[in-house]
Amino acid sequence: MKRNDCPRGTVKAASMQRTLRTGCAGVALVAAALIPAWATAQVARSASVATHATGSLYNAIGTGIATVVSRHSPITVRVQPFAGPPAWLPAMDGGETEMGVLTSADSVLSYKGMRPYKRQFKGTRILIVGGPIQLSFYVRKDSGINTIADLKGKRVPTEFPGIPIVKLSSSAGLASFGMSYKDIVPVPVSDLQAANQAFLEGRTDANWLGLRSPMVEMGNARLGGVKWISVNGSPEGEAKMAAAYPGSYAATVKAGSATGLLNDTTMLTNDIYLVGTKDLNDDTAFAIVKALWGNTKELWAAYPALRSWRQQGMVSGKAFIPYHPGAIKFYKEQEVWNQQMDDLQAKLLAQ
Repeated sequence: MKRNDCPRGTVKAASMQRTLRTGCAGVALVAAALIPAWATAQVARSASVATHATGSLYNAIGTGIATVVSRHSPITVRVQPFAGPPAWLPAMDGGETEMGVLTSADSVLSYKGMRPYKRQFKGTRILIVGGPIQLSFYVRKDSGINTIADLKGKRVPTEFPGIPIVKLSSSAGLASFGMSYKDIVPVPVSDLQAANQAFLEGRTDANWLGLRSPMVEMGNARLGGVKWISVNGSPEGEAKMAAAYPGSYAATVKAGSATGLLNDTTMLTNDIYLVGTKDLNDDTAFAIVKALWGNTKELWAAYPALRSWRQQGMVSGKAFIPYHPGAIKFYKEQEVWNQQMDDLQAKLLAQ
């Protein structure tokens, strides 16, 4: 046998060991180098991301996320539209979906089993803290309504049993001016799509959505223009809003930066999370976060609302639920996870 030949089955064990230490060791190293990193990891080949209904801001965000992860990892991600988190959180608990797009308010309320959730969903874990979402009422451009205070006596969508967090957030917008459902003409609707249809058909005078939602674009095109109106961003108004909708705060968005922003507009604001089930294996979670971290420019190009999703915000000291261990592993490799985050993670897991 030549020194650089690989050992065959007839070679004695001692000779085989000597050969492995010499020529075949090099062959093994070259072969290992040719194996893709994904091949040795337990990365799922497919996954799903749950969102609000088709046409909503969250569905558009989920579609952008699915596109980037599918393009830059071995995982093919499909989007699953639901009426809202109360519909897909049980599906995640049951193993029917692996990820979801969730607000920070929804996350803390569902994790702790607070209203409108009837039980705790303790299996949700943060993969990425994304950008903020701005919410408010918008109206027809020629309506003569300029602030939420002007909605007194007007027809406003209410209830939202299919996505009850919208009832909380829209009630918080009214509360910022010291108002409630008693001050408007309530128009009960089931979900965001029903509310949008009512607005398009003229059955309501205002609609409540997130800035840059495709439904707002639809209304703007079909109704000859829409405009956003402000919540009360004073310290008193902000406190009333946060009391009604935990985790929210007021932030002003510049005129002209999105459809319907005819003036600088103060909006209810909170953060958006990409979450995964705790049962998502660590390698898959790592791969998802890596794909999004390394391709933020493609996220921004996929949908305008994703332009606020930036690396520096993905690890947040204001997180309301725990992070996924696979995500933590990635963030530690990037040196953006520190002892303070370890302490917060331990605190959140102990709740």
